[in-house]
Amino acid sequence: MEKNNEKDIALAVPQLSENSNSYMEDFLGEIMEILNDIELELVNLEVDPGNKEHLNSVYCSFHTIRGLTGLLNNTACTKVTIATEELLEAVRKYCPVVTKNIINLVLDSISFIKKLNHNPELIEDSIFNGEIGRHLINLANAKEDILLEVRKPMTRDSRIGEILVQEGALAQSEVEDVLKKQNSCNYKMKFGEIVLREKKVDASDIIKAIRMQKVRNTNSADQYVRIPLERLDQIIDIIKNVSTLYDSVKDEAVLRFGSNDALTIESTKAYHLITDVKNILKELRMVTLQQAFQKLTRIVCSIIEENHLEVMFSTLGENIEVDKDIAEKIALPLGDLIWLLLEKTYCRKKDKNGINKRIGSIEVIAYEDNNTVHIDITGDVVTDIEELKSDNKYIENMQKLNYLKCRLEADDMSGEGVRISIIIPR
Repeated sequence: MEKNNEKDIALAVPQLSENSNSYMEDFLGEIMEILNDIELELVNLEVDPGNKEHLNSVYCSFHTIRGLTGLLNNTACTKVTIATEELLEAVRKYCPVVTKNIINLVLDSISFIKKLNHNPELIEDSIFNGEIGRHLINLANAKEDILLEVRKPMTRDSRIGEILVQEGALAQSEVEDVLKKQNSCNYKMKFGEIVLREKKVDASDIIKAIRMQKVRNTNSADQYVRIPLERLDQIIDIIKNVSTLYDSVKDEAVLRFGSNDALTIESTKAYHLITDVKNILKELRMVTLQQAFQKLTRIVCSIIEENHLEVMFSTLGENIEVDKDIAEKIALPLGDLIWLLLEKTYCRKKDKNGINKRIGSIEVIAYEDNNTVHIDITGDVVTDIEELKSDNKYIENMQKLNYLKCRLEADDMSGEGVRISIIIPR
């Protein structure tokens, strides 16, 4: 009845409908202008991540957008805006600088809001809805990580049970009961495993408690200095040259004075010390795959959306560390190989109308194995592996990866699907 009344009023007073549309267009235009201003401020924050004025400007702008999306009754935009505003509020209160991860998340929020403003019908798209859901989870997790770090630490090493009691997830009596079982001969499981098996708490509570335990039990007295990557590389090159010189000196000392001579022994010690320094410097170049996987997700989701494919995409192992140079360059080859896999498998599975109706899945998993890092791309559709390997795109990316000193392999997982593996030496 209400909708009929609205139509009757609109017919009786045509200017009312026109005014309403005009207001909506004004609101949408204002939102787009504010988003453009936010992007400018984010560029400034990238240059000067500790500048509170830029951060406050971004926060206030999202607060304004929150009101405008509410007036437009755009529920999805409002959810994204609120979650982003809450994250920015935590950053304002507790973070001395804005990290690249936070900036990337805010940029993703801007992208979602723009898409929803340009194409409101996207909210009916299940794939797009899934992307928004994952983004909201990422925003909430980033906020939670910040809040975990500022919780007051205990005077001694925290235990999972104590944290669960403090957070209200378990009663003290339940903790004591689990500890008795843990200390018995029949129970050799960890505390978290017992409470999870007995369904005393949810897995999310355990994970949260483990995170808090790590933060609280970490010594915060360590001090750090920033070294530009360019300078670090210069130091590594110098150490390599010194290592080569010492290698020659050591060999010459052995030839002239024998292996038991004092000069030979001390030269050998110096050589090993320099090798240790070189290994430490290499470790300083290590970064996680988090940003590479975020970039890869944007690439793959764009391919899936543009080609109207029904494919579920996920990543796992973003905390695995690799050399910074590899982390920065690995996303594009990964994206190319996934696009190749989509072309060879999912794009061919179309109905008579040329539309892909099959929902498939592609996973990218990173893990460590025997002093190497593996990044496996797995798909659940079988294809001709030899045809895949002979494709120009596969060969080109193999060459790119060889330049990064990485190895590329592919197999059919015993007929259960396709696996393309990038092996990165440590």
